[in-house]
Amino acid sequence: MTDAARAAKWADLPVEAVLPGITRSVIHGERQTVVRYCYEPGAVFPMHAHPEEQITLVLSGRIIFEVEGESIELGAGGVAVLPANVPHGARVVGDEPVETLNALSPRRLQSPRPAG
Repeated sequence: MTDAARAAKWADLPVEAVLPGITRSVIHGERQTVVRYCYEPGAVFPMHAHPEEQITLVLSGRIIFEVEGESIELGAGGVAVLPANVPHGARVVGDEPVETLNALSPRRLQSPRPAG
């Protein structure tokens, strides 16, 4: 690892298909990971949990998070804070694509994978 600053453009990072209608790009810092997810209308991310705390900022569209039996609907500008090891999932609401940025801390040692 290095303490040197670096810069990137999301458009220049690799895009990975995660699930039907869901892609992501990942960038790692020394102590955190940021994941850009793009969801097509109707896309569903199944329930899963991970050891990192997750803060999700919704950039566009509407999405419902299922967290501990509660539904949390967010639109552009909405933010969800998900504690480590708490099962959660998400599904797109409506006809618009959804774009989110997920900050995960501590840094992921590998790219996040859906449960299943």
